[in-house]
Amino acid sequence: MREPLLYWLFLIRSPFRTTLLMRQRSLDMYKLLIVDDEPMTREYMKAQVNSLHREWICAGEAGDGREALELLEQGEDYDLIVTDIKMPIMTGLELARELAGRGSRPRMVILSGYDEFALAKEAMQYGVHDYMLKPIVNEELVSVLDKMAKELAAERAEQAALQSLLVLSEQSRGQIARNFLHALISDNNMEIKLLYPLLHRLKISLIEAEGAIMLVDLDEGQLLERDISPTDLVLFRYIVHQTCAELAASDSPSIVLFSDNEQRTALLVPGEDAANVRQRCAAIFGKLSAAVQEMTGLQLWGSVGSSEMEVLQLGQSYRLAREALWRKLIAGEDALLATEDGAPDASDEQTGNQAEQTVAAVHRAMLEGRYAQLYASLLSLAEAAGTADRRSVLRTGACLLQVLAETMPKEKRQHQTAAALLLLRDTALTQELYRPEEAAKLYERMIESLYNTPQKESAVQETDGSEHEIVKRAKEYILAHYAEPLSLALIAEKLGVSPGYLSSLFHQNTLEPYIKFLTRIRMERAAQLLQMRPAEKVYDVAEKVGYLSVKHFSYVFKQHFGIPPGEYQERAVR
Repeated sequence: MREPLLYWLFLIRSPFRTTLLMRQRSLDMYKLLIVDDEPMTREYMKAQVNSLHREWICAGEAGDGREALELLEQGEDYDLIVTDIKMPIMTGLELARELAGRGSRPRMVILSGYDEFALAKEAMQYGVHDYMLKPIVNEELVSVLDKMAKELAAERAEQAALQSLLVLSEQSRGQIARNFLHALISDNNMEIKLLYPLLHRLKISLIEAEGAIMLVDLDEGQLLERDISPTDLVLFRYIVHQTCAELAASDSPSIVLFSDNEQRTALLVPGEDAANVRQRCAAIFGKLSAAVQEMTGLQLWGSVGSSEMEVLQLGQSYRLAREALWRKLIAGEDALLATEDGAPDASDEQTGNQAEQTVAAVHRAMLEGRYAQLYASLLSLAEAAGTADRRSVLRTGACLLQVLAETMPKEKRQHQTAAALLLLRDTALTQELYRPEEAAKLYERMIESLYNTPQKESAVQETDGSEHEIVKRAKEYILAHYAEPLSLALIAEKLGVSPGYLSSLFHQNTLEPYIKFLTRIRMERAAQLLQMRPAEKVYDVAEKVGYLSVKHFSYVFKQHFGIPPGEYQERAVR
């Protein structure tokens, strides 16, 4: 059977087809620029590169560093520059120094003689990737080209992955931010390690200057008093969350809204400084409270944690907000925002402290099976409140349940908490007022329902390393990796201890939190870079010391040194 004519024409390697094939191949190849004042070396590279390594083509030549720069400035694109180190007009070392100050540049390999090793070593400081000795040996050239090809392939694959992430919709980027914040407040170290570097790569900046976590929640006592089922609490909290989302989208798009493990609405509220953050929180809470009151007739409660300059400290801000909200609900005086930085008001501080002591004593009594002590602790809390109406009793009971449930296994928490809430509601609704001993007895029955299976106290964490040695190793790790996305969870994992233990230990031994130590190291290194490299851009310095946002970096730098980084750099030049 004869083949079609087109088949045979396709097989003919005409000059035209050969040219097309070569063009296609060149598009797929890595491009090399040879820079050498010796014409023989340039001719050798042009003739041999592609035959030695099929992934490379010598796509350009220059007789010195100045000619190479002109080619690059004309828009020529190269993957690798192979340059002699000694040339007239502009040397390879000067070319490397010039390109080091540019954001995007090709890889570089230096050609040097045996007597030029010191110069080659100096060139490595400017980002040169490798060097070869003259005269060029084919085997060495192939090895270098193969190494560069593999690095470029990995880099291109990473860039392609990053580009696919960058085109994510704003909704998807927002979901990543929400997932990260939820992992942060939940101490989910695995997700933090996964998502924190992703925030950097996607250039998602959650804080430009400072930010705090605000928590809002409904009065469970009021809900239970209305004979609303505990299972319907989720629905009412969803209404609050959606209302808050609509307000944030219209008035404050920079706010990140998410839910905590109890389905309460949490907001990351950024601002220019701590005072501005609190002001924004108060404005948002006022609007949200009015909207929820109008829709449901229910009272809203809210609290604000500490204002933080570092994203990874927002977990602490959340914990302070949660504690402040809990104190407010226990005190039951009003539904206004808690005072700044999670500090209790003078009016509810004593009640809040009493409640915290009660929770600790209750948990200890249930673990040890000392039920007489359980009742005594609950009676002490009830006596501090005096004779209380049923809404106050319901609210206090719901708060106790909420905190105690956090100590329970997740698989039992939801079912047993719902059962205990039902018992609390059904019993409390039978009368209007409760004397302290009546309230304490009700709380006791509710807690016994929650703890229907006594739990064993978890063993205290032990570690073989000495405390001072752990802190020393933590400091060493920070000094070696300060330019990378660092979290307390990551450092703790590297050292084989828990984040809470490391945080406490670090603070005790250094008299400063780890985040302040990390910030100080970053700021000192930034100051060195600004002094040593007057031509360095501030945004480059920010990136080199681990900051995603140049605005955030500038804010922290000014807080640390009293002047912006640009002005600091100008003073260093004078």
